[in-house]
Formats: sequence, C-alpha cells, structure tokens
Amino acid sequence: MTILDRAHFDHMTGADRALQLEVLGLFRRQVASWRGAFASGEGWRESVHTMKGSARGIGFTQLAAACEAAEQADEAGRAAALAQVEAALSEALVALEQFATDAA
Repeated sequence: MTILDRAHFDHMTGADRALQLEVLGLFRRQVASWRGAFASGEGWRESVHTMKGSARGIGFTQLAAACEAAEQADEAGRAAALAQVEAALSEALVALEQFATDAA
C-alpha cells in the first residue's frame, strides 16, 4: 500500500503543485504540536483526531487509520496506540519529503 495516495491528493488540490506543497508544509508544521500533545498526555485524543482529518484530506490513509484506532483506545492502550500513530506518521513524513523532492 502506498503511504501517500497521490490521486486523492491531486483530486483534493486540483493537482496544483504549489497548493500541494503549501498544504504539506502546513501539515509538517503541525507535527510538533501533535507530538507535544502525545508526549504530555494532555489533549492527545484531540490531536489524534485533528491529525486524522488532515491525513485523510491529504491522502495519508494508513496514518488516518492509525489515528482512528488511537481515538478509540482507552487510557491503558494509549501508549501502544500512539506508538502506531508515530510509526505511521514517520512513514508519512518520509513520503511527504519524497513528494516535495519529486515536485521540485
């Protein structure tokens, strides 16, 4: 499975490369905030929810699925669920960098 569904991302952005790079830049800037919430334990569920929406809009389907699973985790399962989100996020960030390189 591809990490970034480029057909979806093209559809959502009208295949406008400048807009895509802007959207990906905004996503990248939000990552630190989301990770901060994960680490502190405060607002982590809201951050996962926000990340899920962003991931779906871009076409990071695996990340969105990991976020959805984390949203449903109880407090005892939080660490494991967030580890899955982190793994999917790391893959998404690699795909994001590859997209930016390809678009250049």
